[in-house]
Amino acid sequence: MSSATTTAPLFSSSQRRCHLLLMLYLPEPLLTLDSLCQLNCVDPSLARQDIAEVDEEIQRYHRLAILQQQDGTFLLQGDELDRRLCLLHWLRRALRVSPVFIEGHFTPALRQHLQARQIEKLLYNERNLQALIEHCAGRLQRNFSPRDRLFLQLFMQYSLCHTRQANFSARQQLWLENKAERLAAQEVIQHWQRRCRFAPDASEIDFYTLLFSMIHAPSPGRLSHQGELELMEQTQRLMARFQSLSGMRFSNEQGLCSQLYTHLAQALDRCHFLIGIDNSLSEEVIRLYPRLLRTTQSAVETFENHYGIRFSAEEMGLIAVIFGSWLMQENALQEKQVLLLTGDEAALEKELEQQLRELTLLPLNIKYLSTCDFQRYGAPKGVTLVVSPYAAPLPLYSPPFIHAELPLTAHQQQRIRLLLES
Repeated sequence: MSSATTTAPLFSSSQRRCHLLLMLYLPEPLLTLDSLCQLNCVDPSLARQDIAEVDEEIQRYHRLAILQQQDGTFLLQGDELDRRLCLLHWLRRALRVSPVFIEGHFTPALRQHLQARQIEKLLYNERNLQALIEHCAGRLQRNFSPRDRLFLQLFMQYSLCHTRQANFSARQQLWLENKAERLAAQEVIQHWQRRCRFAPDASEIDFYTLLFSMIHAPSPGRLSHQGELELMEQTQRLMARFQSLSGMRFSNEQGLCSQLYTHLAQALDRCHFLIGIDNSLSEEVIRLYPRLLRTTQSAVETFENHYGIRFSAEEMGLIAVIFGSWLMQENALQEKQVLLLTGDEAALEKELEQQLRELTLLPLNIKYLSTCDFQRYGAPKGVTLVVSPYAAPLPLYSPPFIHAELPLTAHQQQRIRLLLES
C-alpha cells in the first residue's frame, strides 16, 4: 500500500510568472519547458499553465506573445517598444514579489552578457550606475526609492546589453519631447556615448524620457515645467465641467484635484503608448453607475480633444470612479441601501433597477427581496427606500415605499433622487 503526498509549489503563482517572463528577456540560457520546471520547482503541467497565463496577460496589455520554436525553446514575440514597456512593468513587479530571483538569477545573467559583449566594466558597474541615477534624481528634483534605484540600475544594464532600438511614432516623439524628464534622459545617453563604443543610439533618449516618466507618480505640489502647468490647468477645467454637467459640487476641490492630476498624468502616458489596464472595473462601472459614467464621458471630451487622444473604456471607468468617490466622501454620504421587491417578472425588475441607477451619480446598493417576505418580515435594517413594480400592502413599519410602474413618472424620479441624495 502506498500513499501519495501533495507538496505545495515552492513559489507563488505571481513569483513563478515573474521568473518565466524575465527569463525570456535574457539571451542565455534559452528557456525550455524543462528549464522552467527546474527553475520554478514545478511539474510540466503547472509550468504549461503558467506559460498560458502569462501569454494571455501580455497579449492583453502589451500585444506580445510567447512562441515555442521547433527545438522546444520559448521566445517573446512583439514590437521592441512593447517588449520594453512589458519589461518595465514585470521587472518592477518582480522586485516586489521575488527579489531573491532578481539577485540570484537575473542580475548575474545581465552581468555575464555585458562581459561577453565586452562592455567597459566602468559603464555597468553598480556603483557608477548608482552615481548616474543619483545625478538624474537631482536633475529631476526627485527622490528615488531604493527599489526604484535598483530597478533603474537593472534596466540600464539591460539597455547596454541589447542593440535593438525602440521605434516611436511622430506623435509619440512629440509627446516625449515636451516632457519634464527629457533633459535627464539626454544626459544618460550622452554619458554612455562618450564612454562606450556599444552605447545606445541617440533615439534611446525617447525611451528613457518615457521610462523616467512612467516610474513617477506626479503630484501638483511642485509644478515648474510647462507640460505640468498645462496639465494642472486642464485638470481644473475638467473638474469644473463635471460639476457643471452633474449639478453637484465638490467641497474639497484641492483633494480631488491632487488625485485626479496624478491619475491623468499616468493615464496620458498609457494612452499615448497603448498600455492596457484591467477591464473588470469598467464593466462594473457601466452596469452599476451608468449616469456617473455618462457624465464623466461628457466632461472628459474637451480634455481628450486638447491632448488629441481618446481614453479607452477602462481608463474612462477609472476617472468616473475617482469623481464618484469624491462626491461620496466630500458630502459625507453613505452608499444608500435600496430594496427592490421581486415577483414573477424578472425582466421588469431588471429594467427598474437600471432606471434607478440612472437617476443618481452616487453609488447604490440595490438588494432584492420577494414581495411575500417583505410583507411578512419587513425591510432589513439600514434600507433607505423600498421600490416595487408590484402593488403590495405595507407592513406595519416600513421605509419610504414607491410603487413604480415603468416608465417612472417625473414626480417619482424627483422623489427618489431626493431620498437617495439627501
